[in-house]
Amino acid sequence: MVGRNRNSKERRIRKSQLISTFGVGATMEFPAETLMHAGLEAWTTGSDQELVDDRLARRLGVNVFYEPIQAPEKNIPGGTIPFVRFPLWQVCPRCRTMQKVEWNDRSPRRCNSSVKPRSGGPTCAGLPEFRRPKLTAVRFITACEVGHIDDFPWVEWAHTDRGQKLKRGTGCSNPVLRLSATGRAGLMGLTVECLSCKSKRTLMGAGDPKVLQEYGCTGNRPWLGPDAVEACFASEPPRVLQRGATNVYFSKVVSSILIPPHSTAIRRLIAHKRRWDVLISGADENGCADPERLRFFAEEYNISLEELTEAVNERLGFITGTSAVEQTEDEFRLAEYRAFLSGRNRSQNDDLNVDPQQIADYDQDIQQYFDNIVLIEKLTETRALTGFSRLNPPCSGEVVQENIAALSKKKLTWFPAVRAFGEGIFITLNQQLVDEWSCRKQVKQRYELIQKRLNEVNASRSRDLREISPVFLLLHTLAHMLIRRLSFDCGYGSSSLRERLYCLQNGSEKMSGILVYAAASDAEGTLGGLVLQGKRGHLEQTLRNALVDAANCSSDPLCSESTGQGSDALNLAACHACSLIPETSCEEGNRLLDRLLTIGKPEDVSLGYFGGLLNAVVQG
Repeated sequence: MVGRNRNSKERRIRKSQLISTFGVGATMEFPAETLMHAGLEAWTTGSDQELVDDRLARRLGVNVFYEPIQAPEKNIPGGTIPFVRFPLWQVCPRCRTMQKVEWNDRSPRRCNSSVKPRSGGPTCAGLPEFRRPKLTAVRFITACEVGHIDDFPWVEWAHTDRGQKLKRGTGCSNPVLRLSATGRAGLMGLTVECLSCKSKRTLMGAGDPKVLQEYGCTGNRPWLGPDAVEACFASEPPRVLQRGATNVYFSKVVSSILIPPHSTAIRRLIAHKRRWDVLISGADENGCADPERLRFFAEEYNISLEELTEAVNERLGFITGTSAVEQTEDEFRLAEYRAFLSGRNRSQNDDLNVDPQQIADYDQDIQQYFDNIVLIEKLTETRALTGFSRLNPPCSGEVVQENIAALSKKKLTWFPAVRAFGEGIFITLNQQLVDEWSCRKQVKQRYELIQKRLNEVNASRSRDLREISPVFLLLHTLAHMLIRRLSFDCGYGSSSLRERLYCLQNGSEKMSGILVYAAASDAEGTLGGLVLQGKRGHLEQTLRNALVDAANCSSDPLCSESTGQGSDALNLAACHACSLIPETSCEEGNRLLDRLLTIGKPEDVSLGYFGGLLNAVVQG
């Protein structure tokens, strides 16, 4: 296992990046080498890294979460991030010969080839050790949609003629490979040659999606070590990719907002490892804490004995039964939806501080479109990494998915996670107006087109069908419009703002809300200013400007008349000029958007939920 200290000489990695961009199974570029973040068995965990979110842990079926290792200060020894070496095939920049290194080499190897470089001069093996160039990782790898990844089959490729099917085991008895550039454009400009038998082939055709169909997937999981190969059940053959491509790694992050009673100061107090060990050290055989210890603890910290007893016993009951709770994403978010609307949390000691506003205080032309506006002055979010995929992003919503790669060889009782603190604006649409709007014929037609495409995409990838609604498209697009506008009004970059959608249109209790929030994991909170934009006199202008911005798309009429654009053609009227935001801010990967459902058309204002408001703004 390769460990890398995060000091000033190497790229610093934020904790949030270790959960998303550079999570387990992702490759990372270091100076002169490329490494892959190792599995959870190689992590070092301790009580100082522990995060407690019982609501999320109960749903995921784990006991606790651990934060990534903190970066050590300069010149001070500290923890290391565990890595393995990948890709294993590497090339010498001087003589262009290829060599295969070991997965656990602690430092980059120097070339020891006896092949003379084409430019002349001595061989690399004939140079002094300190003058031998370091090997660098090749650019090309193979990966399948369920997370397996491996080196490009260089030996087989060099010994297979163009037009023939690539098969395993093809090659001479003692292959010595050289990767050279011919000066031609594209993959035609790269040639891999076997110096032993003189076989050679350009990389032309390596990008064909079916080029590895006969070769198949090796089932390799290098982030878990050399003995972690498994059978591959992917429906499609692996693809040849460049190691830095954006579709090499898609993290599956499940998030949760701390809500009462989990957000209370007492819960935060007993979550501390040492305090918790003291509280439960005298628990009886039925799992109940010692009353005397609880009384002493309550007196020491000046808290309610009844609330402390309830919190401790509830957490004890959870820990003794850690099986996952059968709960859909809608049910999970409904609890947060209710907490935001309760209006009971104003204590600065809690991890959730909400301030409901009076709709009657806002401009009259705005009031009819909303049921609730809540300023969330303080929120705490837990983001847990549960797996990842390659080639295609994982499905949104449900936690359990078959196409997700595991973070460890065996199921552990914890997941890596980060804790983020921030603020936000929570709004719910007028449910009666939403019901009337979603029944319009033009709205249904645009929704059904996106729903049909979504079903086709999921069916082609052997995924469960997912039912959305016109209201979901409206809420999602509105969240993007507000994020784009708020990035101008409150000073946050658009990548600093995030969305969280609350949409449930079936059943007795409906949800039609969005949370736009800023949350940072590297500090106790954010810069402030977002809540101010949700107050009377600010939110109205932000909303009007967002609608005008969406109406003035520089790509019109191509964008507004589009019948499918974006990833998998799952957007209608939505492009980079009007609706898209950084993918780290979007829960759906910038898909399932249609701005015409918010603003309508000039000839059909009723198509947009806010069409009447935009028309009044333009005319006024």
